[in-house]
Amino acid sequence: MALWRILSRGYGYGRSVRAGVPVDGTGQPIPWFTYPALEYLNQLDFRGKTVFEFGAGNSTLYWSNRAARVVSIEHDQAWYERIRSKLKPNCDLHLVKDPVRYPAFITDRAEIFDVIIVDGLKRRECCAAALQRLRPGGLIILDNADWHSGGAAVLRCGGLLEVDMTGFGPIAWFTTTTSFFFHRDFDFPRLHERQPMHGTGALGHLVD
Repeated sequence: MALWRILSRGYGYGRSVRAGVPVDGTGQPIPWFTYPALEYLNQLDFRGKTVFEFGAGNSTLYWSNRAARVVSIEHDQAWYERIRSKLKPNCDLHLVKDPVRYPAFITDRAEIFDVIIVDGLKRRECCAAALQRLRPGGLIILDNADWHSGGAAVLRCGGLLEVDMTGFGPIAWFTTTTSFFFHRDFDFPRLHERQPMHGTGALGHLVD
């Protein structure tokens, strides 16, 4: 069936299930976000941007290929060791086991970030901390936002604009929501002259 070929081969769902980690159709690492969210991110130019992640993984490898600098924290030591061995020089990975220190890690630093991903422990607290370290014009991404409505509410109350991307993603058999929370001055550069680009499996029509 065409639908299954698009999902399994085009998006890499089949590869992800077999590997047990999120990858795209060519086997390259991707975040464990919904496919609609990934389609949008793949249209933006992050080469001059700094990224902070609450929760490391294949997403760290994805961002390291696209952003100028990536700072990530991870609470699971085995996963930390596994990811650390694959990192590029532009990545700074920290093991933070203490659940109290975990959300405070970003506020203990003077640095601000263009993109902050909340995809680990204590997401409501991490969302509140992320608001304090987001660069004007930046973006916060909350994964599984439908499970973490309290964190989403924190970001909305912080004055950010919410766009929810609900759908299937790597590995999982169920749908979920990856939500983007945009600073009102958001204006990241595009990778392509036109936007939106055709998505995976699109017909490729151009009308105007």
